[in-house]
Amino acid sequence: MSTTKTSSKFLRSALAISALMAFGAVAQAATNEPMTTKVEKAEAKVEKAVSDSWITTKVKSEILANSASKAFKVSVTTKSGVVALKGKLPTQDAVDLVKMIAEKVKGVQSVDTSGLVIAG
Repeated sequence: MSTTKTSSKFLRSALAISALMAFGAVAQAATNEPMTTKVEKAEAKVEKAVSDSWITTKVKSEILANSASKAFKVSVTTKSGVVALKGKLPTQDAVDLVKMIAEKVKGVQSVDTSGLVIAG
């Protein structure tokens, strides 16, 4: 790559970074909220999303790892630590089992089984 092309790319990158920094400063001034507070709020949102994703994955894997429930087809979603289970299960005991499994996962606040239907 020629020196002119390299310099041009560097200049465009530097201008883009400067524009983003200026925009951030303007946005911060407009809201009167310290930049560290905004970063902390953003980090908290990311942590919550990662935590919910981890909980969903862990609940699914625990259901599959249990010899009594591994054949059950249960959909799992998590929002703010609340696990929602959906699917058709053969008995109320099966519903109770998957609920108990989900409740034992670290970070679970509560378990919603209203989406589970007894198909037996």
